[in-house]
Amino acid sequence: MKKIMLGLLVVVALTACTNYGKKVKVDGTKSEVYYKGDGVTETDAKNTGEFLKKVFFTGDKAASVQITKEGEEYTIRFVYNKSVYDTLKGAEDEFKIIGVKASKEVFGGKKVNIALADDHFKDFKTIPYDEATAKSLEAPAPDKENVVLTKEDFEHDSAGGVDFYWKGISDDESKTIAEYIVKNGAFAGGTAEIYMTKEGDRYILRFPMIESARTDPAYITELDKVTKEIKDNVFPDVPFSFFITDELLTTVKSWDY
Repeated sequence: MKKIMLGLLVVVALTACTNYGKKVKVDGTKSEVYYKGDGVTETDAKNTGEFLKKVFFTGDKAASVQITKEGEEYTIRFVYNKSVYDTLKGAEDEFKIIGVKASKEVFGGKKVNIALADDHFKDFKTIPYDEATAKSLEAPAPDKENVVLTKEDFEHDSAGGVDFYWKGISDDESKTIAEYIVKNGAFAGGTAEIYMTKEGDRYILRFPMIESARTDPAYITELDKVTKEIKDNVFPDVPFSFFITDELLTTVKSWDY
């Protein structure tokens, strides 16, 4: 099954050289993080590696990343296949999200720019820290019934490259749902988030998508298959709904079973 979002993207490893800075290996992956210049530390590199394990790195693909700093702003530089990047919809928006999340989770709120580079760390694309993306990720989110939801309302855990949030269901229920979704693999390899709630006896999963993806017929066709698989394997005997939402969790499309 085709991977969704950043699972579609292709990373490549770095051509050997000694001028890319100091290097740390990322445990559990084939990836590496270089850090170069004043103000960037080994701790920054290790923390970035752990962060990227959640949103970018996979266990089976080698990838190389470099961190640099200019003034008060950091740059995370990804070795990336330009010919693949040029064909992808929504990739820039996904990298903006990575920059915003890295700022918050790794660099204490300092702005994080993204650069995409060839296998000699020569940039072909720069993606500055995006304030609009930062605001959209922090804003309260109305659900289908216009009830305000924020991430702080939910319990949270990560598995298989997916961030799971649940509210109004038990930890055991959330674990069962998450285990199947990880096993299914459709949401792996990117920055996917799944929000799990329950209204009466109906289970509801919400999946935020960027606009370019949620308006792409190919993604919608793929999700139609995925929602049926989740229904058949997790909720065969109970009502189940799957919502595509925008970044604020406002429902855009739903499947009801």
